[in-house]
This record gives sequence, C-alpha cells and structure tokens, in this order.
Amino acid sequence: MPFSNTALVPLVTNSGFTMWLYRTSDSRATVLAAGYFEPAAARLETGDIIVLIAADSISFLPVRVGDVVASGLVLDTAAAPFRVQVRAAQVFSVAQIASAVATTVVLAPIAGGILSNGVVQAAASVAGPVAQVAFSISNAAGTVVRGPTVATVSAGAASASLPAPAAGTGYRLRVVSTADAAVAATSPAFSVTLPFGLLLQAGGSLLIEDGGRLLV
Repeated sequence: MPFSNTALVPLVTNSGFTMWLYRTSDSRATVLAAGYFEPAAARLETGDIIVLIAADSISFLPVRVGDVVASGLVLDTAAAPFRVQVRAAQVFSVAQIASAVATTVVLAPIAGGILSNGVVQAAASVAGPVAQVAFSISNAAGTVVRGPTVATVSAGAASASLPAPAAGTGYRLRVVSTADAAVAATSPAFSVTLPFGLLLQAGGSLLIEDGGRLLV
C-alpha cells in the first residue's frame, strides 16, 4: 500500500530534531524503496529518526535528506535470528554492543531593543561531544547577513558577538555545530531598529543631531 501521512506521528521534538513513529502493513523493503516517503518530505529534517513498525520488522530509520532514509538498524524481525552451525556441538554467533550519544544545542533568548549600530549577543548551551559552534544571522528571506562566527564550547556553553544588521524585521539567529550540520537551533524572528537621535536646543528651536531645525 502507498505511504499514509496520518500514520507518521511525532514522538519527541527538541531543538530541530524529531523522532517519528510510522506503523504500516507494508514490508520493510517496500518502505525503504526510493520515493516512499516523498509525500512527507516537507515534514522530515536531516537527522530525524523514524521508528518503523512494518509487517515484517521493527527498525530505526535515520533521515538523510528530504524523503531519503537510510536502511538503519533492525530491532526485531519475524525471520529466524542469524546463526551459523558448523557441527552439532559448535555454534558461531555474533554480538554487537552500541550506545547512543545525545548531542544538542539550545539558543539562549535574545535581548530586546537591538539597534542597527549595535551588536547581537549570541549564546547557546551545548550537550554532547561538540567542540565548536558557528553563529550567524539571516534575514526574512533566509539569506545569511552576519557571520558565521565560530565559537569554542567551554563548560557546555558558547557565545559570540555579531554586528547588528540593518534596521528591519524577520531576522533569525542560528547556531550549528561545525562538525555536524544536523546539530543546530534557530531563534524566533526578531527586529532591529534605527538608533535613537538626539534633540538639541538652540534658542527657541529644537535641532536634530546634524544641526537641522526640527519643525513641529
């Protein structure tokens, strides 16, 4: 049967990573066929994990890019376990032990009141084996306008100062591990305003910073 969008449900979502559950009556081989997850390409991100409960197995499938998933790790299968028997008294078996290492980055909130002639103070908390991160600022169109600025992780934290972009709205701050682009976080949109001007008094008139007279 074809891919069912309603059968793909999120289990855990954190800092741009999502673990999905997908239950289907299709076989594992059918699910791994090219283009099977194409209808869900907009929902899946690189580095996501899909827990697949298929007709013949239970597997972990990592998302590589878009709708492309790797063959992943089979946790259980309806087939008999792998075993090679040389003679009745001897059995050859293979055992493998693996452990998962969690790696995340979380951006600290951005201070308000950012002026175009000021700076954006960027900070992030880091968990896992991440040595360096890069901070950058993109505009509403997604184009990077400041950075990337590389910062070293120390005691689970990293920070950097980036020059504020031009006055405008829709800017976003992003932090990403320099070793793994899938370990990243993006801030909510923020705005940058023009710097405040000074009013000067000359006799009975108010003057702006460049000396021009302010008319009220």
